[in-house]
Amino acid sequence: MTAQIRHLAAVPADQAARAGWDVPVPVGTNTAAPPPFPLDVLPGWARDMVEGVATFTQTDTAMGAGVFLSVLSTCGARRLVVEGKPGWREPVNSYVATVAAPGERKSPVHGALVRPLYQAQQQMADQVRPLVEQEAARRDIAQRTAEQARASAAKADADKRDAATAEALAAVMAVEEITVPTLPRLICDDHTPEALVSMMAANGGRMAVISDEGGIFDTLAGRYSGTPNLDPYLKGYSGGHLSTDRQTRAGETIEDPALTVGVMTQPSALRKFGSNAELFGRGLPARFWFILPRSLAGYRDQDSPSVPVSVAARYESTVRILATTLAEWDGPRVLTLTDEASRVRAAAAETIEEQLRPGGALHDVREWANKLFGAMLRLAGLLHLAHHPTDAWERQISGQTMAQAAQVTAWLIAHYTAALALVHGDPAGETAHDVLAVLVAKDMRTFTRRELHRRVQRKLPRAEQVMSVLATLAQHGWVRTTADGDYELHPGAADYINGAPVGR
Repeated sequence: MTAQIRHLAAVPADQAARAGWDVPVPVGTNTAAPPPFPLDVLPGWARDMVEGVATFTQTDTAMGAGVFLSVLSTCGARRLVVEGKPGWREPVNSYVATVAAPGERKSPVHGALVRPLYQAQQQMADQVRPLVEQEAARRDIAQRTAEQARASAAKADADKRDAATAEALAAVMAVEEITVPTLPRLICDDHTPEALVSMMAANGGRMAVISDEGGIFDTLAGRYSGTPNLDPYLKGYSGGHLSTDRQTRAGETIEDPALTVGVMTQPSALRKFGSNAELFGRGLPARFWFILPRSLAGYRDQDSPSVPVSVAARYESTVRILATTLAEWDGPRVLTLTDEASRVRAAAAETIEEQLRPGGALHDVREWANKLFGAMLRLAGLLHLAHHPTDAWERQISGQTMAQAAQVTAWLIAHYTAALALVHGDPAGETAHDVLAVLVAKDMRTFTRRELHRRVQRKLPRAEQVMSVLATLAQHGWVRTTADGDYELHPGAADYINGAPVGR
């Protein structure tokens, strides 16, 4: 059944048919609501936390699941790679954008799940800080010594100048040999691309842009520059060579950079980002996993229970230990697949390949869907890490974990479809859908234009706006005029708004 005729199977058919109604045409986003996150793919310590946070904040579990994937990516980036088959290796870092309207409690969800990463970052910084202070003091002393040696050489008599010059040069070289380490970082918020590259270079080639705001999309759209440098985001996803020019050092090349992006943003920012022709042409939106949690506003329990202390403590301890342990590694470990996992991956990949054909479900989104083969391996690596946080690098990825990765991949496809509908949707249709929801919520089976205007005056302050929306709803078959000039609502409107089929 196509997206255009979604919801039009026969549920209240007899009632509508007897009243002489035709099958209505959907208004607004013509795609099904994205499915819930398959929580069963997560191990208990993570599943309990995602569920607990969702219950406490009264949000869709998809919101917390998206943040959790970013947390895993931050831990495993540039430390683990997945070998799909000989000659093909995929890093595990991911780009996740969770999209929700203002007031949907993004910040509390983000804060609860990201907190242990900041704890780990602070722990690592505290361990290194004494060495940083020591080396900074040594360098300061060496610099002062070098300055004195240069001054002495400049004033030396001719017969002593060569020796003094040599002594000054040796003092300058001694300064250069002292390297002051930087405090380690796992996370940054919103930086210019140039600053991001410098931070990646200072932290072993990896960094995570984690934020409960979508400022990164403004940055990429040119907040700091009309032509932003996209290389950190393009190469930070796929690896390769990333060059940097620091003010304090000669140019450097980061080999196989690994960037994690985990941001929460609003629909307006997604529309701007997704419709940017330059970003689309460079393939940046195609690197993102977009997640659109369901809104529970209006149905939230205002006395919801807090996350159990034991659940939060277990989650924070596991993530903190995982982050600090992997941060100590110098290079990546390769995760291989069991024979069963290889078969599962090949079968799932074949299904994706078939859907890319003309007429297939993924044909029109090839620029994004072509990356699903790698995305499935990245997900397998992340889920494997979640299931085995103490020794994932000593185990092969199982067939069960690969099947879970394929399940999440299908979930991501549904959310990407919804994101596209949001980016390219008809604003007039969305307004009509919202008004239709008001008619259903207020049980306005028959009504006048003035009665509707009073209900939607804040959204549609002018009478002509109401007339325009009513015209749209009438054209789509959701309302019709009566003999006395009033309006009546389609009998199946409530089913449509609530996600059930409508029609005959």
